[in-house]
Amino acid sequence: MRAESATITALILSVTGLGSILLELSFRPNLLRWLLPKGQSQNVWARIDAKAEARDRVVLVAHLDTHRTPLAFSSDRWVRIFERLVPIGMAFAVLLIAILALGIVLPLPWLRYLAIIPMLVALGMLILMLQADFTSFAPGANDNASGVGVVLSLAEQLAMKPLEHTAVWVVATGCEEVGCYGADDFIRRHKSELERAAWITVDTVGSKRGVPVYLSQETFLSTAKSDPGLLELVRDISARRPELAAHEISMKGAYTEAAIGAKHSLRVLTVESHRANGTLSDWHRPTDTIENISVECMQATELLLTEFLRELDASAASV
Repeated sequence: MRAESATITALILSVTGLGSILLELSFRPNLLRWLLPKGQSQNVWARIDAKAEARDRVVLVAHLDTHRTPLAFSSDRWVRIFERLVPIGMAFAVLLIAILALGIVLPLPWLRYLAIIPMLVALGMLILMLQADFTSFAPGANDNASGVGVVLSLAEQLAMKPLEHTAVWVVATGCEEVGCYGADDFIRRHKSELERAAWITVDTVGSKRGVPVYLSQETFLSTAKSDPGLLELVRDISARRPELAAHEISMKGAYTEAAIGAKHSLRVLTVESHRANGTLSDWHRPTDTIENISVECMQATELLLTEFLRELDASAASV
């Protein structure tokens, strides 16, 4: 009876843990989010009203916080390994739940030994993730001072010369690296004002030896697709301005705050910068310093977004 109670307890804990992780990866409330310790954060934002009647709304978003520098991000090779380990860890968690459930129905002694394998895999993944909490924070020059810098520069231009028929929110968010809590909080507080606003995420746009990229979609646990109208507009600009070297990609295994905009049914588009091999430079590493920033890439991103905002406003004027 004692062994059966232990199995039931282990099953409940495993289901709760896996369920909470899946909800967290979907940016949804869950038990672990409520139980784990938290710190204070904040968003910084301003609104630039349209010169005339506002017929459209745009939110320029860039996160303020930086990530830690864990082993899993210490090199491009480690990033690729970690991307493969995550689904493997999830699969073994499901296997553990299946073994525990079977053990309640069929209390066979050998099932306990079989359960040791997925438990060890889960323990290894837990150690790898906990290791991050004992590392320093990345300086964050590319991720994401570069994005904040571009957004602030755009805000300065718009403050001096507002768009004709488009109101612009400029939002520097907190807590992006731990699940986009700042972005989610901002949308919840201003949902009635935003309506179907264009939610433009500007993230890691200063990759050394990189060029601007815009995302057709991003897939983390679920997929957030860019708005077709916004995507078509940025495609047209990129085709007319080949000197910017901007191009379209589909991203897997990571998220941006576009995932939150899509969750709340906003029109989303993300602009980043990638190197020729498709990676971000110095991502979540101690080397993410100002010396490793590409000013040219940031400038190209700003030019791309400047033209994008003007053309989006011209479309709003014709409505």
